[in-house]
Amino acid sequence: MPASDSRKFSVILVASNDRSLTGRFSNVLGESFSISISTDPSGIPGLAGRSNPLLLMLDSSLFNNTLQSTISETVNLAPQTRVIVLENETNEPADQLTLFKSGAHGFLSRSISPALLLKAAHAVCNGEIWIPRQLITELIGELVHDTSTGKHTLGVAGDSPIEHLTPREMQVAEMVHRGGNNKSIARTLDISERTVKAHLSAIFRKLDVENRLHLALLFSELK
Repeated sequence: MPASDSRKFSVILVASNDRSLTGRFSNVLGESFSISISTDPSGIPGLAGRSNPLLLMLDSSLFNNTLQSTISETVNLAPQTRVIVLENETNEPADQLTLFKSGAHGFLSRSISPALLLKAAHAVCNGEIWIPRQLITELIGELVHDTSTGKHTLGVAGDSPIEHLTPREMQVAEMVHRGGNNKSIARTLDISERTVKAHLSAIFRKLDVENRLHLALLFSELK
């Protein structure tokens, strides 16, 4: 994602007490973003709620058993803030699934290359998710299971629910599927964000899904 797509000098808050990591990340991201550092794990949700950073990077090494609750609290207090977890090599896929459901938007290795770090930061700031393929497979599997157990109604065989979307709703769904947020969708389609929200409500109702994630994953399966 090109740097111009993200708002220059928007704040990235890095939560870590590793000076080597924060120094390296600041050097890489500092040309495009204003970098803020915090070493207080318990104060992260409140700090995010007050400062509303565009992106919050959580070093998993800073948190013991509080990473999931920190993400959940942050999402509640700063709903516009995107969250990336910086992982040690010991993190398991099951942890990612739980953290993603709690509100994380991406996962990066602490040893990530500078070029990939910058690319991931811009992508997540622009409304995309940055997760490994294995996690996508797990999420789709859960969604398919939910569908098979009746938690989502996808219509009878041969009758795809996508066929019930209007052309404009199809455009919006496609853009959500590609990671677009409401602001970027509104700008591309030259409509208001309120109109985008109205379209999304209609799409959720017609496809019987609960949120953007389910829409994106379900749209991948049905297309």
